[in-house]
Amino acid sequence: MAVMSSSESSPPAPPVREGVLRRLRRLTSVEAWAFARAWVLLLAADLGLRLLPFPRLERWLAPPAGAAAAEETAMPRLVWATAAAARHHLYPMRCLPQALCLRWLLGRHGIAAELRIGVERRRGEMRAHAWVERDGRPVGERPGAADRWAPLRPV
Repeated sequence: MAVMSSSESSPPAPPVREGVLRRLRRLTSVEAWAFARAWVLLLAADLGLRLLPFPRLERWLAPPAGAAAAEETAMPRLVWATAAAARHHLYPMRCLPQALCLRWLLGRHGIAAELRIGVERRRGEMRAHAWVERDGRPVGERPGAADRWAPLRPV
């Protein structure tokens, strides 16, 4: 085994996206905690979708009963945390794990939300999308994005 002298440099480190790291350092502790929770929950939801029957996973990730008073001011932070964690995950996170994650996070803050799954037929293909609604309006979706999907029964 060869020993490197102090004059020899170690192999170059893989490139790191400094922009992401810089942004993570600027987060407040509340934002960082929301991001971390969303990241872990996204992984759990995605793995659960691969390993468990959906009804069991959906019950497991259902909003807690009797949650605390609604913290409406937390909603934008939780939407951001879920989207940011999905963008910076190990692999691309699809809409269903994101919707399950966001609904759970909102429920933990006393914000009632419903999971919606919709379908569309485009160019002869059937496609599906999952999102979260609060008071009948999509949360964290671009305006009008949910209008193109025909919702299935409420989940």
